[in-house]
Amino acid sequence: MIKVPDVTLLYVLVAFTIAYAILRKFLFLPLGAILEERANEEATAARVHAESLERLKAEVARAEAELSRARVEALKVREALRGEGRAHLDKKLAHARAGATEVLERANREIAAEAELSSAELPGRVRRLADVLAEKVLGRKLVA
Repeated sequence: MIKVPDVTLLYVLVAFTIAYAILRKFLFLPLGAILEERANEEATAARVHAESLERLKAEVARAEAELSRARVEALKVREALRGEGRAHLDKKLAHARAGATEVLERANREIAAEAELSSAELPGRVRRLADVLAEKVLGRKLVA
């Protein structure tokens, strides 16, 4: 007897080809496009991130330079104000010293005047004191 050739292999090949064509059209190509788009978005996001980091570094460097310049200016202003304060303090101290010197000189003059007056009065007071003492010791009034 004559056997009919086995065509199941042919049916499997046709079914595989049809299934592959359907899967390719509805699964592999859309999935590949989605994965490619995701890869493109990832590359774009990485590029944007790198650019943002560069801009951030540039802004930080600019801000640090400006902060440094502001610190230098603040130091200059502070030193200028310190100098003005020191000059004002020196002026006040000089004025206070002049006032104190004047007060001391006036006190010295007053003391000298009082000492001179006391020196002038002393002999007369000594004589009166001696007369009073002699009267008390003698118990009578002295006639002078």
